[in-house]
Amino acid sequence: MIAHKLVLMMTKMNIAILGSGRMGLAVQRCIEAADDLVLAGCWSRSTPSGDLFSILSRADVAIDFTLPGATQEVVRATSEANIPLVCGVSGLSKSTYQQLVAAGAKIPVLYDRNMSLGVAVLQRMVQMAGAALGDQFEAQIQETHHVHKVDAPSGTALQLGEALAAARGQVLGEVFHYDPENNSAPESGQITFRSERRGEVRGEHTVFFGNASESLTLEHKVIDRGVFADGALKAARWLVKQPPGFYSMQDVVGQ
Repeated sequence: MIAHKLVLMMTKMNIAILGSGRMGLAVQRCIEAADDLVLAGCWSRSTPSGDLFSILSRADVAIDFTLPGATQEVVRATSEANIPLVCGVSGLSKSTYQQLVAAGAKIPVLYDRNMSLGVAVLQRMVQMAGAALGDQFEAQIQETHHVHKVDAPSGTALQLGEALAAARGQVLGEVFHYDPENNSAPESGQITFRSERRGEVRGEHTVFFGNASESLTLEHKVIDRGVFADGALKAARWLVKQPPGFYSMQDVVGQ
């Protein structure tokens, strides 16, 4: 492992892209523009599995932006090839997520539903505010995305909610309040979620804290979708230097 790290410091890093969708293409463009990175190859579910192992054999790290149905195959292949894995696939089942966690015993695995560095910092600020203010402050998480996005609340909003709830000593499932029709008011201590679909908004997340005396607002807006590709590559550069384990973007921004 030490020799592997020394080689990476002296040569360009070879990256395998798993997924041929919008994010996979965005990562590929960023690799082509970088002086320290080389594209080892691209793979999607329509490609024979044998090609996945061939691509991984040329890679120092793999970045996965496929779909949930492909993640288990990706985890098995990267574990067998002993290749670090950055996974940005959202909507994973509990069993697939557990498989990712288990893979961290053999290879470095970084999983996050949002690869933006700004969102990682926002999550840290939300945790700090939640721990300091407690559940005596009303909390609301507002997310806005483009009209093509179907799921609501967004995965990032839920991730922020999980972080907030944990900081307040709660479990999100027990304090979750989401009522798109506004038929019910949240109970004390609950975390309210609101979703809006408008135009081509790339992603906006706002966390409000408030009581009768004061309020606090934390906000993040995506200006260019390239932030997710940039974040994934920053994560890859960081991950290849780590021992086996299960990491998130919180570990990357914490350095």
